[in-house]
Amino acid sequence: MKKIIFMITLLFAPLTFAKGVNFSLDGVTVPKSVNFIYSQVFKKPFMISPEVITDTRLVSFHITPDLDEKAFFVRYLNNMGIGVAHKSGVDYIYKLKVVEPVIPQYTFVYQPKYRSVGYLTSILSNVVQGRFGSGGAKSTYVGGTTSQNHSSGANAFSSSGDMLVFYGTKADISRIEQVLPSIDTISDEVYVGGYVYQVQTTERNGSGLALAAKLLSQRFSIQIGGNGSGIGMDNFIKFSSGNINALVELFNTDSRFTVVSSPSLRARSGTSASFSVGEDVPVLGNVSFSGDRPIQSVEYRSSGVIFNVMPEVRQNVIDLSISQELSNFAKTHTGVDNSPTLIKRNIQTSVSVNDGDIILIGGLADNKDTDAKTGLSFMPSWFSSSSKENTKTDIVIILQAKKVKR
Repeated sequence: MKKIIFMITLLFAPLTFAKGVNFSLDGVTVPKSVNFIYSQVFKKPFMISPEVITDTRLVSFHITPDLDEKAFFVRYLNNMGIGVAHKSGVDYIYKLKVVEPVIPQYTFVYQPKYRSVGYLTSILSNVVQGRFGSGGAKSTYVGGTTSQNHSSGANAFSSSGDMLVFYGTKADISRIEQVLPSIDTISDEVYVGGYVYQVQTTERNGSGLALAAKLLSQRFSIQIGGNGSGIGMDNFIKFSSGNINALVELFNTDSRFTVVSSPSLRARSGTSASFSVGEDVPVLGNVSFSGDRPIQSVEYRSSGVIFNVMPEVRQNVIDLSISQELSNFAKTHTGVDNSPTLIKRNIQTSVSVNDGDIILIGGLADNKDTDAKTGLSFMPSWFSSSSKENTKTDIVIILQAKKVKR
């Protein structure tokens, strides 16, 4: 039960609540305290706004005879965000509007040394609370100096291009200046080179990668699956030879290995690079109508050897996202005879390697059954013999990733 303590010099006397009163309120809600003070002390008409009526905060104060009770109480309410307005002999008690302090905003302009504006913005946007790519500042803060900008209205800044523009407080700008030297650095580059082999094997030889592993194990210490276990990862071989030419010479001695392409790329960390050798073949596209007349569209599709790689350099490893496609067009015997059929084999994978590691990737195979008969055609069938052989064509990719030394 809320306690109300009244310490009044003369109880119920006419001059009790004149200037020089001495009383206390303890643990009373705001609207109850207003009602009591105005009805018992000030004896003046008043109105309380709905926002103040619902205010459940408790107040406690003590007024002594040497204080002006009206000024004291109004000041007390103001400190709680409640205002008192006097109009036509009535005091109106209302909630004061909260005015946020205006913090000066500045524009910071920076020309990147090595990284793109988009890269820097993506990192800095998680560090500071200001705005990138738009402005409207009344002053410009550049390189530790502040200059006035008298143009009115908002200035439109682009988040791309060759200049980084930030709009925010001096504290945020100072934080950006501290972070920029650590992130605006020369990006690492990776050299990715290799060979794409087409391997002709028979059923008893197994896969092309298994055949390559057999040849390599005679000279090198290989690691299947990248971790030595080989469980569920038998389409991937990694080893640290340091010289990819030794592998090429080894495979060139085996007639079952045929070089399809030898891509060689240099790419920055986090960017994609591609290598393509082939041709663009016209194929039939959609049919549209102009009135009653059909219009056949023609699209050009690439075929041949298409190699895409995106390296990402970490502190200890290089992550590679690889996409390799071998494709060609053949005559269509079913369906749309006027449009060729795209025959393709594609590998997409992501691996982590050390600097200079060599990897072999397999898994794309094309099986073909061949029936052969020997003997004279005019002789009975029991004078001839037949054989059946399963041949398989595998694609094996050899890649080596090296950090470019600076």
